[in-house]
Amino acid sequence: MSNAWIVFQKMLVLLAMMLTGYFSFKKDILNKDTCTRLSKFVVSILNPLLIIDGVIGKETVSDPSLLWQNIIMVSIYFAVLFLVGFPVVALLRPKKTEAPLYRLMLLFSNVGFMGIPVITGLYGDGCVLYIAFYILGYNLLLYTYGMHLVTKSTARDNEEDENAGDTPKENPIKKFINPGVIACIIAILLFALQLPVPAPVIQLVNGLGQTAVPFSMILIGASMAQQNFKALLTDKRVYAFLSIRLLLLPIIFALILQHFALDRQVAGVVGLMMAMPVGSIVVLLATDKGADEKLCMKGCVLSTLLSVITIPLVAIFLP
Repeated sequence: MSNAWIVFQKMLVLLAMMLTGYFSFKKDILNKDTCTRLSKFVVSILNPLLIIDGVIGKETVSDPSLLWQNIIMVSIYFAVLFLVGFPVVALLRPKKTEAPLYRLMLLFSNVGFMGIPVITGLYGDGCVLYIAFYILGYNLLLYTYGMHLVTKSTARDNEEDENAGDTPKENPIKKFINPGVIACIIAILLFALQLPVPAPVIQLVNGLGQTAVPFSMILIGASMAQQNFKALLTDKRVYAFLSIRLLLLPIIFALILQHFALDRQVAGVVGLMMAMPVGSIVVLLATDKGADEKLCMKGCVLSTLLSVITIPLVAIFLP
């Protein structure tokens, strides 16, 4: 019951933040233009600072072998989600422009705001460094492959793209140079080299970075206020997707983990990460790039609500 209670408490905080955004939009405190600009602010400034805050000032663990175990599991985690995305999307048979967004939602879960409090509540603050590597890998992929998926989903017609011969081609390298990738590089250098950072800089990065979470939840709530709530709760394809994402996949993964001689904390972290709901940043990216934010919002909101039940269930199967 303690595991369920920890998750339930975090869910109440998430819901309160989303409801703040919902009623702020309904009362005309926020409007569509404001939300679009704030989404850009979160994606381009606050979330990159949150990436750096995840590793700044952190020290390495006492046993290097556990750190390497964790790095290997981080790699396996993202590889599994990347590969599973293709058969899952083929099984769901969504619209052509929705397929990249389903892969996006499957790959990018809420490893930060949900992951940190839930996992540290179960295993203690000593596993924060393990989580930092998931956040780092998450954001490195988000601002490269994730950006590619969102951009791909906005294409109205592939034939139009092929016939647009006069349109200058974008430099593929330039496309991946953005604040998120730069923040990942800075975070890797800070952690690997253990570079000293002045206390005022740490306070600044922490203070701004931590605001990414409430801003994200508020903006999702504002997006909910703009949608047909009945349509949000009645999409059968999204429920089928979430049954795979939140239950089937993490339970199978947890059962496989039992056959490997992994440290309990390392195995617990990766197992719970696999059970986390769709990340809120997915909605903000879709909004920022003009993709189908309604679909992403359905996945984020419903998975967050359902995870109150599904995360404790998955925890039963962990090593």
